[in-house]
Amino acid sequence: MKINKRGVGVIGANMNGSWGGLAHLPALLALPEFQAAAVCTTRQDSADETAKRFGIPHAFSDPYELAIHPDVDLVTIAVKVPEHEKLVQTALQAGKSVFCEFPLGRSSAEAAHLLHASEEKGVRHFAGLQSWANPAVRYLKDLIADGYIGEVRAVHCNYALPLFPSRSKRIPQSRVYLLDKTNGANHLTIAAGHLLDGITYLLGPFSEVSSVLETQADRIPIMETGEIVQSTSPDHVVITGKLADGAIMNTHIRNTHIGNLSIEINGTEGDMVLQSNENFMFQIDSFTLKGAQPGNKAFGELSIPPQYTLQPSGLTAGPAFNLAGLYRLIYSDLEGNTRLAPDFHTALAVHTLIDAVQRAADTGTRQKTEPLD
Repeated sequence: MKINKRGVGVIGANMNGSWGGLAHLPALLALPEFQAAAVCTTRQDSADETAKRFGIPHAFSDPYELAIHPDVDLVTIAVKVPEHEKLVQTALQAGKSVFCEFPLGRSSAEAAHLLHASEEKGVRHFAGLQSWANPAVRYLKDLIADGYIGEVRAVHCNYALPLFPSRSKRIPQSRVYLLDKTNGANHLTIAAGHLLDGITYLLGPFSEVSSVLETQADRIPIMETGEIVQSTSPDHVVITGKLADGAIMNTHIRNTHIGNLSIEINGTEGDMVLQSNENFMFQIDSFTLKGAQPGNKAFGELSIPPQYTLQPSGLTAGPAFNLAGLYRLIYSDLEGNTRLAPDFHTALAVHTLIDAVQRAADTGTRQKTEPLD
């Protein structure tokens, strides 16, 4: 049967370590349902370089030219968070479906504005919350729903990111924007945001949260110049919350020398653990899933049935892996008018939960949370 290929234009895909080049283009090129039709960077020469490297037919330095091109059905926004709003609006102006990385905006107000604008335009919109396509996470969701460990009582996430940035590490100029909290890209919005989305995907909404946010590494040298930059972004994110079904969740997101990422879920009839194989970031990593039930004290690895893997065979764990699965959910939504992939509604719900975490830290009081309609 002939596949109806969907053309994707990726904004933000230079060859200097950009997320578009590291993850989105390799994911798209691995999927027969899509064609990587166009790329856009801030300079025509870098766009041409990326297009040549990946064999992409069209290269632009003007995002609107990419968005209006007839070969582009879906516009992917894979740039720094402060640029998301204007580039999503560019895709909407062209009347194209849009996939924007998370965080959707610098604030929940910006995210709400983009959701409203997309709905008003009547286009399909998708958010880069790619843990929904992680095979181990998908299987875990069904095991929990099927009662494998009974009623969930507690969720503990040990989340230790690699040591960057810190007082002993320099930050490249291209990443200095991460140190400014108002830019909306930091441990709270990215690491905690993706994790909180994953927890709600697995277990449902939160009813309340408490938190501590601290910036300990507050003076960071720039790699290229040695200039010291004042950081306002939190490098310690401590969250304790209660889920709507009564389960207690807690995590401490921080930087360490060793790095470690695991999620332990305790239930009335057993326990399960998601252990990262890379110990990097929740939304990117692959996981080993282990479980134990009464009568079997030892944790045993649970094999993931093949139907939970959306990714094509041959694509190994790495930045492109979960994205490839997410693109397959997006393809199903575009072709069948389904609602399988996370969208701007999902992103706004995460932004709203992040706001509650921030209020809890600011006030020192527990915050009630309400799911969005």
